[in-house]
Amino acid sequence: MRIVLVCLLILWAAPLRAAPLDEAIAAWLAEDDATALPALSALAKAGDEDAMLALGVIEPRTWESDYVKGLDRTQRIALLRKPGGLSGESWLKSVKARRALAEAFEIAQQKGDPWPLVALGQIDAARPALAAAFNQNPASLAESDAVATLPKAMRYMEWWGAAIRLSPVAYPTPPSPDAAVRLRAALVEALSPEWTGSLQQMVFFSLDAATMAGVPVPQAANLAGRVLRRGRIGVEADAPFKAASETAREQAFASARAILMTAPEAAAVRNFCTASCAQTQAACTETVWAMTGGAEIQLFLHTPLDAVIPQQAYLGSPRHRGDMARLARKRFPGAAPAGLDACAARLLLGR
Repeated sequence: MRIVLVCLLILWAAPLRAAPLDEAIAAWLAEDDATALPALSALAKAGDEDAMLALGVIEPRTWESDYVKGLDRTQRIALLRKPGGLSGESWLKSVKARRALAEAFEIAQQKGDPWPLVALGQIDAARPALAAAFNQNPASLAESDAVATLPKAMRYMEWWGAAIRLSPVAYPTPPSPDAAVRLRAALVEALSPEWTGSLQQMVFFSLDAATMAGVPVPQAANLAGRVLRRGRIGVEADAPFKAASETAREQAFASARAILMTAPEAAAVRNFCTASCAQTQAACTETVWAMTGGAEIQLFLHTPLDAVIPQQAYLGSPRHRGDMARLARKRFPGAAPAGLDACAARLLLGR
């Protein structure tokens, strides 16, 4: 009877144990590369296609890891890549069951084309390629049929692209009649009550007046949008912001700070500050937003693979916090600029 009970307990407990892949992903989210990367590598070499996929998409983010930088070249290649040739090859090339997904990641990594990933529902993982496509040609992105599938946190890209494409200053040749109808509909959405005062609308309003295609944008909204888009530090060299009066600039800072304290897109930054800088949460949120690059960067911080690591699991994780710190350290290799929240600067720069 005791043997039967022991066997039943083992069977009941088995589902509670994390699978090896789950343990490796949990270690990666915990910033424990020394555990995560060897585990993923071993699983990939044993034929686990999910591990191949995960390691293939994580690889570009691992070369700056302190753990990886501590290895010699041969060890790094053996850890991160499939054996083959002088430098190995991406594990993505070995994925068969999810071939279309692996190819979509290769296209995004090599060509900066986000749409195959978006079509497969990997919208959060597509954020870097979306940012690249947007920065290269926002009007072209707005004209894509797939742009309607973007999440709310990136709606401003369609509005911004539509305004630019409809602007005779930016594009002397008008779009086709059908395209113009859709682009104007995007601008109507941008001005709808649903979006009034939102971070998305403010970032859209940050466009220069000459490219706004007749959309009336008050100076206060434009200035606040500029602060949200690039962060408090980033607007210091912004000509329209510098040309505004001191009162207008201070009002823009106050408006942007208020939006950051309620905007869903800034929730992860607020939570980061609440946990470690509760006494200065508002100033901390503004500082983290600024030191990491504003909406131009924060809206594109992403999970490497939605199918294995949901965006909500990534946001707020030690990995996400570490990614923000690495961004800040790249932008400010010395001391933080004066006038920012000291608690936030210590969290990001470690000094």
